[in-house]
Amino acid sequence: MKESLLQLQNSPDYNVMPTIGKNILEHFIAVFTTHKKEYFAWDDVSGTSTRADFMLKTAVVSQLLKEKTKHQYIGIMLPALQTTSLLIMATYMAGKIPVMLNWTVGHRVLNHCVELTDIDLIVTAGSFFEKVKEQIPTEMYPKLMFIEKEVKNISTPMKLKGLAMAKFPKLLINTNLNEVAVILFTSGSETLPKAVQLTHANIINDLNGALHIIDIRVQSIFLSFLPPFHSFGFTVLSILPLITGVKVAYTPNPTNLGEVVEAIRHNKANNIMATPTLLKMIMAKAKPSDFKTVELVISGAESLHQSIKSQFEEMTLDHKSIIIEGYGITECAPIVSLNPLDTQKLNSVGKVINGLDLYVADIQSFEPKEVGQEGMFMVSGPSVFSGYLDSIIDNPFHIRNHKKYYKTGDLGYIDKDGFLFITGRLKRFVKIGGEMISLPFIEKILNTEFGKEGEINLAVEGTDKGLEPRVVLFSTNEMDLSEINRCLRDKGVAPIAKVREIILIDEIPILGSGKINYRLLKEKLENED
Repeated sequence: MKESLLQLQNSPDYNVMPTIGKNILEHFIAVFTTHKKEYFAWDDVSGTSTRADFMLKTAVVSQLLKEKTKHQYIGIMLPALQTTSLLIMATYMAGKIPVMLNWTVGHRVLNHCVELTDIDLIVTAGSFFEKVKEQIPTEMYPKLMFIEKEVKNISTPMKLKGLAMAKFPKLLINTNLNEVAVILFTSGSETLPKAVQLTHANIINDLNGALHIIDIRVQSIFLSFLPPFHSFGFTVLSILPLITGVKVAYTPNPTNLGEVVEAIRHNKANNIMATPTLLKMIMAKAKPSDFKTVELVISGAESLHQSIKSQFEEMTLDHKSIIIEGYGITECAPIVSLNPLDTQKLNSVGKVINGLDLYVADIQSFEPKEVGQEGMFMVSGPSVFSGYLDSIIDNPFHIRNHKKYYKTGDLGYIDKDGFLFITGRLKRFVKIGGEMISLPFIEKILNTEFGKEGEINLAVEGTDKGLEPRVVLFSTNEMDLSEINRCLRDKGVAPIAKVREIILIDEIPILGSGKINYRLLKEKLENED
C-alpha cells in the first residue's frame, strides 16, 4: 500500500465553513492557491497529493476535456478515487457540467440515464472498466474515454496552458459557470431514476447548513468509499474536500472490507460515513486499534440499531468517538438533518440543518400536522433543487404561504424537541379492497421481529396490478407464512394487509447507494402476473 502523508500538517488547523455566494470552482481556487504544500488526498493508485499537485493535474486535464467534447455535459463513471474528484473539478474548469453515472443499476437504467442527458463523452478508467464490463451496455462503448490512456497523449500546448492556469488561476480560469453543478440520479429503488439538477448554490448552502451543526477541521482526514454517483458521496466526500481543503483518503470498493479497514488504519482517518450495515461489517473485520483515530461516524440510509451503536462505542471507548444519524435526499443536495454532536436521540435522524424549513404535512391536504403526528416531510430552502431535468415528470413541489416546498415522499414526525423520526415512504403503498396498505409499515414490523441486526435479510414488496393485489415477503431464509401473518395481526395490522406469499432469494438486491432495490423486486412480481 502506497505511503500516506495525510497525517502530516504544513498549515494551521481551523474549522471549515463554505462561503454562501461563491460557486464550487471559486472556492477551489481560493483554497488551493494557499498552503500549496499541504497534503490533500490519498489513494492506493496515486499515493498522496499536495494541493499544488492536484491543482496542476486538474488544470491540464480540463484542457483535454475541452478538446474531447463540445457538449455541455460530461459523464463520469468511476468509484471513489482522487481521479474522480479531479475529473469533477476539471469539468468545471472546462466550463462543463458533470453527470455522475451509476454502473450498478443494470443496462436498461444506465441507457436511460445516458439518453436523458444526451452525453457523448463518458470518462472512466480501463482497469475499472474491465471489472464492471458486464454491467455496461455495449451501446455506451463508443462514448467511453479511458483517462489513463488519454493523459499520456496530452499535447505540449495543453500542458503549458494547464501549467499557466495553475500558476495564475485567478487570471486564466473562467469562474463564470452555469448555475447547475451536477446531474445526479435518484436511487431508482421504486421507479426509473430521475435526473436531479443540483446547482452550485444548492451544494454550498447544504454544506454550510450542515457545518453549523457539526464542526469539521481542515486537518481532519475523511475516509471516502461511498461512490460519487451517490448524493452523499458527491457532496460530502467529493465536493467538501475540494472547496475547503479537508483531507480525504479514498478507497474504491466498499465491499472489500479488508481494504477499507487498512485504509482507515493506514491514513489515520478521523471521519467515516457509512450505512449501519456496512459499519457493522467493517467493525467485524477491524480491531479496536484500527479505530483509534476515528472521532466521528455519520450513519444514514437505514435505522441505526442500538447493538451497532453499542459495538462502535465499545470499540472506541478509550477516546470516546461519536456516532450520529442523519437524513438526506438527492433533491436536497442531500443533507436535510443531522443529530447534534452534543445531543443525539437513537432512531432519530436529528434536527433540520441551518437554512432549511421543514414541516410535516397531511398527505392529502398538505396542511401541517401537530407535533408527534405522522405525515409527509415537506422541505424548502436554498439547498433544495428547482426541478428534474426531464420536464414531463409530475411537479414535485407544493406552494404554501408563497413558499415552494419539495414533497419528499418520506413519512415521519417531529417530536417536542425538534428531532425528526422517519416511519416510511409514501410511494410504497398497495391498494387492496380500497385500502392503502403501507409496505414500509409491514416491513418495519417484520424486521423488528425477524430481521438480523446489521444484515438485510428480508424485504416487503407488493403489487396491485393483475387479478389479485398482493403483499409479498422476500427472504434469504426459510420462514413460516402463518407465523408471519400472526405476528402482523398481533401488532394490529388489518387482516386485509396480510402477506400472501414468501419468496426465497439468495440475497436481497441492493443498489449502489446501499438501499434495497424495490424496483427490481416489484418488476419480479409484476412479470410473474
